[in-house]
Amino acid sequence: MPIPVKKVPVQLNSNTPTPLTSEELQKQLNNVGLTCSDTDPKKLKEYINEVKGQLPVGAVQTYGIYAPQQGEQKSNRVYYRSEFQLEQLAESGYSAEVVYAGLAKSSEGNWEPSNTGAGYSTELSYIQYPEHFDYLYNNKPGFTGVKDVQPPYTGRYSTVDAIKQLFVQVGTNASSVLVKGLDKDSIESVLSNAIAPLDDTQVRDYDKSDNRVIFLVDNYNPGKEECDGIGVLTINWRLVIKDYKKKKEALKHDTTLTITARAVLYSDLDSLYSDKAFVESHFKDKLFRVSNWLVRGIPIKPSKVEIFTNLPPANKETFDKSLPKIAKENFVEVIVLYSPDLDNIGCLDNTNSDASSSYSVSVAQGFTFTTSQSFSLEFSYEASAEIVKAGFKIGFNLTFTEQWSTTTTETIQFSAPAGTKAFTYQGYLLSAILRYNPSDQTYKYVEYGKLKTNIVTTTRTPIEEASS
Repeated sequence: MPIPVKKVPVQLNSNTPTPLTSEELQKQLNNVGLTCSDTDPKKLKEYINEVKGQLPVGAVQTYGIYAPQQGEQKSNRVYYRSEFQLEQLAESGYSAEVVYAGLAKSSEGNWEPSNTGAGYSTELSYIQYPEHFDYLYNNKPGFTGVKDVQPPYTGRYSTVDAIKQLFVQVGTNASSVLVKGLDKDSIESVLSNAIAPLDDTQVRDYDKSDNRVIFLVDNYNPGKEECDGIGVLTINWRLVIKDYKKKKEALKHDTTLTITARAVLYSDLDSLYSDKAFVESHFKDKLFRVSNWLVRGIPIKPSKVEIFTNLPPANKETFDKSLPKIAKENFVEVIVLYSPDLDNIGCLDNTNSDASSSYSVSVAQGFTFTTSQSFSLEFSYEASAEIVKAGFKIGFNLTFTEQWSTTTTETIQFSAPAGTKAFTYQGYLLSAILRYNPSDQTYKYVEYGKLKTNIVTTTRTPIEEASS
């Protein structure tokens, strides 16, 4: 008896993908300053049919086609349009805050989510964002995402041929990143408004980048409200046409078309929920951030993690405030830090001496779990706490980076002048590994240990004994 194939439940309504029409194409061309005979609707219809004939035929359909949402413009910021926009700003020497404001519908797909079925678009929006996707791609075993970065397409074309090249290559690359390819009507919908207007139509060169985020559904059965998989495809392109408005007969323009695509399809929801939790636990307050290297002089501040007074409940709130780990399995884990305290690591009694003396001790720093813990180099995390004991107040300020992945040993030397005593303490935190299991949406503690910190303090009199 064959093993039944697991399906993904989703509620979608039938929809008609947006067609690429000669009227709409003419409007787009006019918006960028092209009004030559090649933009006559009859000719454009021929061009559209020519492009359609070169588009691949695929099976994966769509239930939403989106573009980055724009907002109120300010002189010191621009809204994210695509990854290539960052390159354009850098090339021009322009420095600005780049804002990502989410997604807005660009055109229609084969389906659309029903009133009761969101279609997992929230989770997939997290996954598709470039820095989130790259982090999963580089750090999470089992992540099935695919990236396609081809060398730029270059050549000399007439302006119309260059735009046809844009349509064909965007459609082809979008389809090729999926094993089953992308539905042809959906490709046409993506292309229905692909020619981005210029901010200044008097410029000599056409140089514009754009982006589409496409929610995917594989083999949807409307009767059973289930499918073989759901996913997301993101495609970015940048088209540069030199002297694009020159109209000399048979004139060819230097043209460069750069395209990147990435996609992931989920055949089970456990993997989707696991990937989203992995992204959330790592990025915390940096979710949907745009690379800040364009904003001169503004450093990326570390994310905050909390040191709890006592072991907190095993739940999402605790998970979100704790230190993320690199995933090794489908589940996602964080390290919960709590109960800051001090361990006495030495006492130097020099009360009966007329000369100062010193003492050295080897001190271990790091986690005491049975296995080593791995952290990302991409971000650092800060945690702070305060210990008040027997009249002493000692502050903890820790910055977690990749160095905490391994336990290290350091020799500490302390001294006491003649006739005095010196008591030396090392700060520590209790720690526990909190695991999120996407298969049943539960949180559970799976191991307990200590974090021996690099915080060392010396006192003249003994502090109340630390708890074990």
